[in-house]
Amino acid sequence: MEKRLRYIIILLLIALLSVWLEVSLVNSVFADDESNIPKTDAVSAILFDARRGQILFSKTSDDKSLSPLASRIMTTLIILEKVDPEAMIIASKEAANTEGAILKLTVGEKYATKNLLTALLLTGSPDAAITLAEYVGGSEQGFVDLMNQYAANLGLSNTRFTNSVGRYDEKQYTTVNDILILMKYALSNTSFNKLFATQAKPWYDEHKTLVLTNTNNMFWSYPGTDGGITAGYDADFQSIVTTATKNNMRLVCVLLDVPTKSMYNDSIDILNYGFDNFLHGTLVAAGSSQQAITVEGQSLNLIVASDVQYVHPKGQDYIKDIAINVDQSKLKLPITKNTVVGMLTFILEDDTTINVELFPDREILPQKTKSQVLKERFLESRELVYVIIGLIVIELIIGSYKLFNFIKKKYISYKAKKTHGHISTRSRK
Repeated sequence: MEKRLRYIIILLLIALLSVWLEVSLVNSVFADDESNIPKTDAVSAILFDARRGQILFSKTSDDKSLSPLASRIMTTLIILEKVDPEAMIIASKEAANTEGAILKLTVGEKYATKNLLTALLLTGSPDAAITLAEYVGGSEQGFVDLMNQYAANLGLSNTRFTNSVGRYDEKQYTTVNDILILMKYALSNTSFNKLFATQAKPWYDEHKTLVLTNTNNMFWSYPGTDGGITAGYDADFQSIVTTATKNNMRLVCVLLDVPTKSMYNDSIDILNYGFDNFLHGTLVAAGSSQQAITVEGQSLNLIVASDVQYVHPKGQDYIKDIAINVDQSKLKLPITKNTVVGMLTFILEDDTTINVELFPDREILPQKTKSQVLKERFLESRELVYVIIGLIVIELIIGSYKLFNFIKKKYISYKAKKTHGHISTRSRK
């Protein structure tokens, strides 16, 4: 009995030890995962994939901010879409004398749009912003109305503009989630990308030469940086957006209202988190069959036309759900390889939805009638048919000629006999 009790106690101790080790391991994993998430002193922050806008990290992303960052991006974007970069714009008195003017524009002098845009995006030049706004909107207020119209069209539900410069105004606000939408749209514009990647550019006019330097120092401190700007009202607090590309993955880091002393270290930590923990991979490969269906008694496979890429955590497929929807209305003959017959939908763990068009792997045409077959054969062998028809016509002509000669001879013979018979009758008389 004592021996059995000792045996039971040993088993219990082993079981308790196993449970303790398992709990310790789980807690350790959770602790590592928690410590892996970057920290930032920014009021709001977000890290996302530039291609799809997949969010890899965020902090208080719906909190409203008075940051002028959205104003600068929106103003630049609208000008790029509505004005020829080579267009010359006359500086007004209001623009030249605006508070905080950087370029010291000359009233009545003409300036190239592309140069004003560079000054605006790189340095936040308020005199450049007002000059551009007045040219497009007729007045700054007219341009602000256009900014708010753009914001509504893009779905920026928590963004409102009251000026084009980004001057402090409690009625002008945005959120980091809205900046995600705005930046994703802006980065799809080649001209914006080119400006956004500019590190420095000289400014020339009749009176002076300046060097316009991008205020985002990530260009010189973080390898792979290919775009960025900063904006702020206070020297101690700034907002910063930086894009960087590594391993075929372009990430966008946005910090709003972050202490100036920590904004670069925080940006680096967040970008490193993205590149260290996520991969840009293939979600579904071109030509891969997703479903087999039957149409008019014939089978075909639904395939993907091209590779579809996405961002996912290392070691995870990150796919929460997959669905295939076949459009029955498209399954009527004829079906060609270019016919979109269905949609493959992926829902990722972060609730990102990716729709992929499905195409048939071959064409299915309606059954041909005998007349259609004959017509096709005729068209395929048109020259041979023309030769045969020509030979038949020639044969008919020759046959007709022979028939004509035969009839002619018969007629002559008949006439001759009739004439000879008539003469013989008269002789007897």
